[in-house]
Amino acid sequence: MHTVVTLLLVALYSLIQARAAPLVSGAMSGKVAVANNACFPSQGFQPLDPSKGAPSTPLSNWWCPAETENGFFGFTYAAWDCQDLNTMKADFGRMRNQYKARYVRMYAWCDDDGTYLKNMISAAYSQGLGIYATIWFGFDGGNAWKKRRDQLVNAIKTNPLAPFVIRSVDVGSEPLYDWVLTPKDLTAEINNVKGLISSYGIKVSISEMKYGYSVQGDSQMVLDAEDVVHTHQLPFFDPNATTGDKALGSIIDSTKWFVSKTNNNRKIVYTQTGWPTNDKVWKANSPSAKASVGDAQAYYQLLDRSCEQLKSITPQGGVGWFWHIWKDSMLDGWGLLDWNGNPKWNFAPRTSC
Repeated sequence: MHTVVTLLLVALYSLIQARAAPLVSGAMSGKVAVANNACFPSQGFQPLDPSKGAPSTPLSNWWCPAETENGFFGFTYAAWDCQDLNTMKADFGRMRNQYKARYVRMYAWCDDDGTYLKNMISAAYSQGLGIYATIWFGFDGGNAWKKRRDQLVNAIKTNPLAPFVIRSVDVGSEPLYDWVLTPKDLTAEINNVKGLISSYGIKVSISEMKYGYSVQGDSQMVLDAEDVVHTHQLPFFDPNATTGDKALGSIIDSTKWFVSKTNNNRKIVYTQTGWPTNDKVWKANSPSAKASVGDAQAYYQLLDRSCEQLKSITPQGGVGWFWHIWKDSMLDGWGLLDWNGNPKWNFAPRTSC
């Protein structure tokens, strides 16, 4: 009887372990990995414990295919407050559990010894979120971005969890518009970063609006170097902007431009999109543009119901989008959450179409 009980306990333990750990088998070769029976970072994926180390699933089978991803991706998240591990775990958990986020996009930077980045990777992994990382140039010029680049690349190479969390790296957020590098130098830097991390399957791009590609003259070489298109859709700043529900024409025009400039063969993600509830940070370029909760909600609803239309005009499964930004304390007026951490409106976007 003792032997039978022991065998039953062993079998039960094996079953529990099989359910808790990523599944890898020869039969899975060439297919999407099943980690808890779902690819990362789908809603079906059950988050894993970072203290257990990296999963055994090959990177080539770990991520959900880009062709299957569209709709709401997640939120941009400002790093200048250098949030601690527990704060990020709480924020990321709320993003995923309350709003069905799959990714978080880095915005700004915490200039420390690398602890913040390590904690962000751990927090995202523990909550089942992927990261869209950004090499932050800032707004004041200088070469601080080079140290940030090196810190990020080092994390990817030395932190076992990083390649399983970081989906992409952007060489700047609006670097062309801000004139931080010439198109030629920016192209060279994109290619440099690609050479450093391409073996991990991490895509490299920049995060930029359509206008940014013309402000320094023709920047087609930058688009040609990008693995994916990460675009900013901020129609509040259009010269003819009015209300949030009337912004579709601007979005469609910009999206079609990116499709045509990349030969209809790049995944397109709106890495920064939203509409402000006040104009305390930035004023509109149109006297008719309205900044209000109602307009922000109307813009979100416009994005949400346009999923199929955007999918019909873009390659590789349609458009994914990040709401800019998580909360007002990160960028006043632009957050989904107000200064008290409460949502300004009912935010329940679709994550597929």
